[in-house]
Amino acid sequence: MSRSRFAKTVVLCDFDGTIVNIDTALVALNLFADPDWKRIEEAFEKGEVSFEDSLRKELGMINVPEERILKELDSLTLLRPNFARLVEYCRSNQVQLTVVSGGFDFCIRHFLDRDDWLKIVHIHAPKSQFTSNGYVLNFPELFTQSSVNFKDDLVRREKMNGKRVIYVGNGVGDYPAASESDVVFAIKNSRLAELCKARHVPHVEIDDFQPVIDTLNR
Repeated sequence: MSRSRFAKTVVLCDFDGTIVNIDTALVALNLFADPDWKRIEEAFEKGEVSFEDSLRKELGMINVPEERILKELDSLTLLRPNFARLVEYCRSNQVQLTVVSGGFDFCIRHFLDRDDWLKIVHIHAPKSQFTSNGYVLNFPELFTQSSVNFKDDLVRREKMNGKRVIYVGNGVGDYPAASESDVVFAIKNSRLAELCKARHVPHVEIDDFQPVIDTLNR
């Protein structure tokens, strides 16, 4: 297939609960953080705390090194069906595929590197640093200050550059980005699917990545 057919299409995809079957950050929080992290999550759900601030506060409560976290996650974490096919399709057709995640960047790199995908898939996520006081997160700088969060900001930037954006996600933090995208895929029965339904945002509910490939192929 010709490169020009896909030159203006990008695929932006959440990681936790979307590319992989579990929310790796949630597992780490339940295992290693003070239960008070749940109060922060509730505040985020109510709109009292921003997406970035909620993640900074929650993940900052985890005080174990990344090796310990990855050891717990290795036996639990599986790729959602047909994500490998999506990666290969994007590679073969020179479609930009970017993971857009608020989770730990070392988790994303770890699971993508299992299949040697780090040279193919872009990562747009906060940089995490383990300190004696927990993890410190540094989020990507916003391109547009009016953006709701860094995921939404990336969608806006790609569209300003003339790109057609396909977005795949599952959470509340994905909604601002999804609502700005051209094509939206929401994981079945997810919070993103609920929000898209409630707010009449056109979307397709999926439980594997084949419909995303089919849309690219059309």
